[in-house]
Amino acid sequence: MLLAAVIALCATKPALDHRWVYVQTNLQVAANADNLCDLILRSKKAGYNGIVISDSKMQRLADVPEHYFTNARKVVAEAKKEGIEIVPAVWPVGYASSMLWHDVNFIEGLPVKKARFVVRGSEAVPLDGGDNLLTNGNLERSEGDKVAGLSFQDGVGVSTHVDRSTKHEGASSVRQDNFKTGNESGNARIVWAPKLQPFHQYVLSGWTKRDGLKGLVQAMALDGKGRGLVINELPGEPTQPWTHFSFSFNSLDSPDVHVYAGVWGGTGGTIWWDDLAVTDAGLLNVVRRPGCPLTVTHNGSPLVEGKDFEKVVDLGLGAKPWKGEYDADHSAPSIKLIGNKLKDGAELEVSFFHSKTGIGNQASICLSEPKTLEIIADEAKRVADLFHPKGLFWSHDEIRIGGWCDACMNRILTPGQILAQNARDCDKIQQKLMPGSATYVWSDMFDPAHNAVDKYYLTNGTLAGSWEGLPKNAVIVNWNSGAQSKSLSFFAGRGHRQILAGYYDGPVESIKPWMAEASKTGKLAGVMYTTWVGDYSHLEDFAKAAWGE
Repeated sequence: MLLAAVIALCATKPALDHRWVYVQTNLQVAANADNLCDLILRSKKAGYNGIVISDSKMQRLADVPEHYFTNARKVVAEAKKEGIEIVPAVWPVGYASSMLWHDVNFIEGLPVKKARFVVRGSEAVPLDGGDNLLTNGNLERSEGDKVAGLSFQDGVGVSTHVDRSTKHEGASSVRQDNFKTGNESGNARIVWAPKLQPFHQYVLSGWTKRDGLKGLVQAMALDGKGRGLVINELPGEPTQPWTHFSFSFNSLDSPDVHVYAGVWGGTGGTIWWDDLAVTDAGLLNVVRRPGCPLTVTHNGSPLVEGKDFEKVVDLGLGAKPWKGEYDADHSAPSIKLIGNKLKDGAELEVSFFHSKTGIGNQASICLSEPKTLEIIADEAKRVADLFHPKGLFWSHDEIRIGGWCDACMNRILTPGQILAQNARDCDKIQQKLMPGSATYVWSDMFDPAHNAVDKYYLTNGTLAGSWEGLPKNAVIVNWNSGAQSKSLSFFAGRGHRQILAGYYDGPVESIKPWMAEASKTGKLAGVMYTTWVGDYSHLEDFAKAAWGE
């Protein structure tokens, strides 16, 4: 049946109103503007009629140098001359580092509840600060190749070994290799079950060395239901010297947390692990905004910030390597007492919120703080004034953290309802500024067959119902080819036309069966050549596959 649909599609290819190219760039660099102008000419010849421009500088146009505008206007002029529509991508709320440049405290915060601090002189610090909560985390104790203190170890003496010749510090490390010999899946993991407190922030750190490694490397914490708490990637080259990593995580409501270090699906090479630790993160990356309050109590009595202790600020929050980017590898602030009213050893309970990033160090902006809408409105106006577009492309994709801070919790809404309301607000902002303008939006966060599901990564509840906030005339840019039938029919059933985000740095021919499936809905509006690595070498081939002869 599918083959017949593809043949029918090739015989009578549907009219595609939108034949787009997706471009991630930085127009502050003149060479990038020149390259984009060349791409516009090339796209025109291949039959494309639109360019989606994703540029993080659009989120802070008030502070870019004047030559940015010169470069952007050059691109706009070239596109107009060639009859190519420019569609700016705005509001990357799930990849919000550029939006958070305005105020790094508007990142979504995770709660720490009643963390125990102890007075030491004129300051209070975490009671367990500095203690490694992983038993034998330095990997020094073992019996043969069996590492002491673990709750689980793959392939003892086969794929995981105690190595006394290669180590970062001390007398030994753990070496992982011979993955397929250890088990058919190629997994080689060492696992701890530390005793952690619920709703506390911790740092997972350690060292790795690699030699020709082939496989997925992860250092992570899972709650009792298998939910990932770290969600950061552990990047690295197949071969690299001893390299340090450091991730924060929140235990949330789980009484049971397991910490993993290892390789999944390994097929070759070697990795070494050493000096792993889980430590109390204290006030690391403490977020200070109205929806993220901080409270300190002693024996049940509140201490007043500014009177009993100095204002708590983490100067490293969202500052490394530049404003709007977050790390877990700097020193946390302490609570600096005023007047030394408390004796050494006195214990405090501290509750606060901290930032958390995800895959690729992505940061999510809080959708409930009123200032977020101010940032959104400001960007829309500046982008409209610069590009004079006919529509905007909403970058509401992969929002992996949300719904935890007081600003969100006090609304008594699910993450899906919060996202739906944000979509309504964005529509109002756009239509007030650009009446009758078109709306294009990534599909995933509004798709029940994709990411609009229960407990997506570290969202606090369900994202179901997010689609209720979409304007009726929104065109869905669908990238869910993995569940194409469900996804296409869902949006078509709600009356939305759809653009297929094809290629994705894969075989160009894969667009054909997807278009055939989309054509059945009667809501196919177009296709988009979508590359994440800036590879336009298949631009013409994709055009031929999608609408060529």
